[in-house]
Amino acid sequence: VLLSTVFFVEWAYADRAVPGLSVAGVEVGSLTGPELRARLEIELARPWAAAAITASLDGATWRTTNGELGIAPDLDDAVDTAIAYGKRGSLPDRVAAWLAAWRGDARVPFTMRATGSAADLWVGRIARDVDRPAREGVLVATYSGVQVTEPVIGRELDTRATIAALLVPPSLSARDLPLAVTLTYPATDAAGLGDAASKAVAATTPLRVTAGDGAVSEDAAGLATLLIIDKQTAMPGDLPALPKDAVAPATRYRYVVTLNETRTKAWITAVAAQLDHPAKNASYRVNADGTLAVIPAANGVKIDQEKLLNDVRTALFTPALASVMGPRDVAATFVTDLPIFTTEQAAKYAAGMVRISAFTTSYPPNASRHANITLGALQFDNQVVAPGESFSFWNSLGPVTVERGYAYAGAIIDNRSDENVIGGGLCQVSTTLFNAVARAGYDIVERHEHGYYIDRYPLGFDAAVFLPGSDLQWRNDTAYPVLIRAFPAAASVAFELFSIPNGRTVVLGDPVETNLTMPAKDQPADPAYPPGAFTQGRDVSRSWTVYQNGRIVHAQTFRSHYVPVWGGPAR
Repeated sequence: VLLSTVFFVEWAYADRAVPGLSVAGVEVGSLTGPELRARLEIELARPWAAAAITASLDGATWRTTNGELGIAPDLDDAVDTAIAYGKRGSLPDRVAAWLAAWRGDARVPFTMRATGSAADLWVGRIARDVDRPAREGVLVATYSGVQVTEPVIGRELDTRATIAALLVPPSLSARDLPLAVTLTYPATDAAGLGDAASKAVAATTPLRVTAGDGAVSEDAAGLATLLIIDKQTAMPGDLPALPKDAVAPATRYRYVVTLNETRTKAWITAVAAQLDHPAKNASYRVNADGTLAVIPAANGVKIDQEKLLNDVRTALFTPALASVMGPRDVAATFVTDLPIFTTEQAAKYAAGMVRISAFTTSYPPNASRHANITLGALQFDNQVVAPGESFSFWNSLGPVTVERGYAYAGAIIDNRSDENVIGGGLCQVSTTLFNAVARAGYDIVERHEHGYYIDRYPLGFDAAVFLPGSDLQWRNDTAYPVLIRAFPAAASVAFELFSIPNGRTVVLGDPVETNLTMPAKDQPADPAYPPGAFTQGRDVSRSWTVYQNGRIVHAQTFRSHYVPVWGGPAR
């Protein structure tokens, strides 16, 4: 009876789907082939064609529909499979299939097919948007600060896998399409660049160092010169591991940013030089009646450079707060620099100060030399050298620059005249001051002669100065202050020294000349001498003895060696 029933049912449904069968959720039981196709067309193919497909990656989105891509269910295959369900295989297999259909558990899968090139073109457009090469992260110092080139992870869309995903939908409704993307990491990625770039950007944020009312600012370009930016091979454990499915570079690198200690210390020194204000000793002004009025002393500021260096090290690598506009401020620690010669001391000696020494030298009229001699001499006017204090010509004079008003004029360089020296003529100032000081009997610490003898100066008692290496230095080795007065004129310069009379007298010996020599016939002509003119070379010694209350306090022989010089043979 069972066999008869089975054969009867198979005969009755030979060209129809078994009862209870569904295709992709569409009930098709008992339908003939044409009926089944018509129902699948209405309930499956048409909705499927209108269903949306969305692909997304990193904020970019691409949308289409199955119909636009030419992707549709294979209805012919679905109809054939549905009609054949439960009618093939062994008898037990066929019976099991029928029973499954009657229980509603029989479902026929369907396959997709793509017609035309629309799907390939759409996936290709996504690939053009997605694909990009990997780019190295780079950190370099520039003339405007630091330049950071952000790294880019390379991407490549697997078009075959993406098209395959289009043909295997998880359902018949709208769907999100997974994109199969391969990532390629650059040798220097965000992990190898990020911390160093942050430090470098922080370090080159404009900085202002303040001290009291003073301030020194540094821009990004200047701060960048303080950095050492080093690209190093990353060792195991230095950087986070890359994703396992990514393409890794053969070698990974990382940047390390540190401070160049030598340059930073030099910068701190330069900043301190701008912020430091040395204390000003009290001085005097000569009234019309010849009496002295006191010019008060003034405290100065001296930067604690070691503390400032540590503060700057911390500040440079600390990112500026977003709420703070303008440069970051670092308040420098400073101490008050006290004057050596106070207002009270100046007042104490004012009434007893008299002129104790004076000296004048002359020079041929020359506009450039006059400018230099006048400006140079006035740097010492009203300067007070306190008891026990040492005097340096260069330290007191300050920078010799065009910006300060100095001109190019003649000077002796390597025993020859050079008419194009900035500040030429300042030796006239140093020689005149030296003679005033020496004749007052103060301790001469450093003095140098000129390369050749200049006859407007005392023989063997000149004082040449040149940077580097030649300075005029002396020490006030008395218990009283010394006031320097300068009097530049059109073709002369004079210095006067005021102090409390101390009982010193000076005996200056006559010059003793030896080894007089004429210029050699093949000696090059000096540009300051006309043809036929010459000055003999010689060695000169002069004794200088200082007495105080009958006792010798200084005794020295000044020795000078002058080379011969000429303007060449007479014409």
